[in-house]
Amino acid sequence: MRWAENLYLSEKTAKKKDKIIRKANRGIGMASIYFITLAANEKNLFEIFHAAHLKQPAFYRRNPFVVGIASGYEEALELLRQMVEDIYRETSGFPVREYFGERRQES
Repeated sequence: MRWAENLYLSEKTAKKKDKIIRKANRGIGMASIYFITLAANEKNLFEIFHAAHLKQPAFYRRNPFVVGIASGYEEALELLRQMVEDIYRETSGFPVREYFGERRQES
């Protein structure tokens, strides 16, 4: 997993950021945690994954670029709304990959 330098965090995850990242890097699932990643398909902007996906090896083969962490699906949706508004306000568009500094990896 790759992590954006400036992760978006919900109120509930902000204080536990380091612990959540450590657990995620070890493949440990967390009951209420959702990760927001850049979409694997470049036609889409984002994807939301429950931490239970961390137990599936296929999840890591995608090498997801995490841009946000939320506690609960509703918080993940609210965090996404905030991201989209911030990106549009700052860029007048939706260049999400550039906004988060993601560099495409060569295959």
